[in-house]
Amino acid sequence: MPLVAVPAIYDGEHVSFLEQPPVQGAYSVIVTFVEPVEDNDKRANAARFWASYGAWQDDRPAEVIVDDLRMTRRSRPEPPAL
Repeated sequence: MPLVAVPAIYDGEHVSFLEQPPVQGAYSVIVTFVEPVEDNDKRANAARFWASYGAWQDDRPAEVIVDDLRMTRRSRPEPPAL
């Protein structure tokens, strides 16, 4: 199995995952300390994630966006221009 990275916070005593690990059961792990965090960084990161979750910023009507997506995915008989 390839290595799987899951963001977490170490508070000096415990490791708290910021996301649900995509595995079950016992695993060997490698803990890498990336950078120190402020006390409120954990909450700020979670708030920033949830604020952007599912967000899509576009001023066009939904029908125009969907049509654009369909056009980019549609098969074309001519070869792509290089």
